[in-house]
Amino acid sequence: MNPDITFNTFLLAAAIAFALGAVPVAYTVGRLSGINVFEVGSRQAGATNIWREVSRKHGVLVTIIDFGKGLTAIFMARQLGLNGVELLVPTTVAIAGHWNSPFTKFKGGDGVVTLMGTSMGIAALVVFVSLAIGALFSTVMNKKLAHPSLWGGIVGYAIFIGLAFRSTSNIDPNVVYGLTGIGIAIMLHSMYFHKQHKDYFRIPDPVDEDPESSIRQDGLG
Repeated sequence: MNPDITFNTFLLAAAIAFALGAVPVAYTVGRLSGINVFEVGSRQAGATNIWREVSRKHGVLVTIIDFGKGLTAIFMARQLGLNGVELLVPTTVAIAGHWNSPFTKFKGGDGVVTLMGTSMGIAALVVFVSLAIGALFSTVMNKKLAHPSLWGGIVGYAIFIGLAFRSTSNIDPNVVYGLTGIGIAIMLHSMYFHKQHKDYFRIPDPVDEDPESSIRQDGLG
C-alpha cells in the first residue's frame, strides 16, 4: 500500500464514487421521454428498462453513461493513488450509489453496467473480452429472459474469472474475488427486489384481460 494513502484518501474516493454512482441517468432519460421508470416495466432505473420502455437508442445511451460512471469512479480513485485491491472500495460504493440514489428517493437499478465500468477501470483487457461476450449474450437473450442485463453480467463474469486466473493476466486474485463478490451481491440484490415486488412481474390471468369472462364467473352473464 502506498504510504501516502490515508483514510481520508479512501473517504474522498468513496464520496466521488457514490456521487457518480448516484447520478440518475435512466430516471432522467425516462423523464425526458415522458416516462417514470419506477412505474413501468421492471420498476428499476436501468438500461434494460429504458431499452424496453422507451427505445433501444435511449437504452444504449443509458448503458454508455452508466458504464462511464463506473469507469470514471475508478479513474478518479487512481488519480488519488488507489490501486489494486484498494479499488474495490470505490467500486462497492459506486454500486451502492446506483442502488440508492438520493436524487430518486434512494431508489435505483441493479448496477450491472456500472460494475462493468468499474471493472474495466481495474483490469481493462480481461474485462473487455468478458464484457464483449456478456453483452452479446444479453443482446441475443433480451426478449427471452426477464432480466437479460443481469444474466449477461453473470456470463461475462464467468469468462472474466477464467481469464483472470491465467498466469499471464497479472491480476491480483483478491481483486478477482472482490469483483466476483460484488457481482454476487448485485445478483442477490436483484433477486430480493423481484421477490419483494412480485406483483410487478405477475403474468396476467387471461380472465383479468377478458371482462366478459369475469362477468360470467361472477354469475352475472
